[in-house]
Amino acid sequence: MVDTESEENLLLLCHDCHKIIDHPDHIDFFPPEKLLELKESFERRIEMVTENGGLTRTAALRVGSQIRGSLALASQREIAETLLAVNYLGLVETQRSGDFTCRIHGAAGGRGFWEAAQQAIDDTLDLVRQAINSGDVEHICVFAIAPIPLLVYLGWHLDDKTPTRIFQKHRNQFTGWSWADQGDPVEFGVSAMDPQSDVEDVVLMCAVTSDVNTALLPESIADAPRVEIRPVDLAPDPTLISHERSLANFAVQWRAALATAESRYPAARRWHLIASAPVTVAIEAGRAVMRDAHPSVTVYERGPDSYEGVLKING
Repeated sequence: MVDTESEENLLLLCHDCHKIIDHPDHIDFFPPEKLLELKESFERRIEMVTENGGLTRTAALRVGSQIRGSLALASQREIAETLLAVNYLGLVETQRSGDFTCRIHGAAGGRGFWEAAQQAIDDTLDLVRQAINSGDVEHICVFAIAPIPLLVYLGWHLDDKTPTRIFQKHRNQFTGWSWADQGDPVEFGVSAMDPQSDVEDVVLMCAVTSDVNTALLPESIADAPRVEIRPVDLAPDPTLISHERSLANFAVQWRAALATAESRYPAARRWHLIASAPVTVAIEAGRAVMRDAHPSVTVYERGPDSYEGVLKING
């Protein structure tokens, strides 16, 4: 007979976790072997912290914005659970060095929204840079929810010299922000129109969540040459980026796409970025833009009738 009150079978949970695990609809998600696995995994992490100091110390950068009328922002609890699961220890000694939070208020497209949102990101990243320069922070983890143009802007401002890991918000409530890393990583490919030596505008298209509707391109760039990145042998899909290696594959091919734009259209002075992409991909797209080498990039937001250029980076 199993002793249900033995120490081996003791699992201490907070009230909220008890409600989730004990809910009748969730029984299949948490069989006994799964609960024991969770307990053992947590105990191993605690041993690492208390005995070996084996966790990577990191600072969390949170960016949240209004989604359907309410602020969407990763909670400190979600971040702590995600970081511990990958052997990271969040810095919590001070607000300056442990938790950088950017709250973007207002609805996308409202009066002054894009300028105010960029300023909010600037102010938060100024604090991050101060902490990095003072030696308080040597590693950053990013948890962001915002319109695509702002995520690109955020990525463009992140310091490439500081090790940074970006986490993806998943639709599955049991996955949360953690990378699932199940199945094969997605590969990406780049396609481009024929080389032209005299064009000044180039459209960069990123089709990961869905196809870019070229019929909605503004008239001023409708006939500009295009460079597109999209998944290989797969249709774009909102759940495509669930494996962290998929994000790494995208980053490599996206830099190849920018190199293609440079080589095929050397006279271009303006790039126009139109992306249908999840959070992490949009951030990586911004990180690849080189301040001293690439043209200015206008980033577009999809409206009801056309894509609208709402902010500019690198210019």
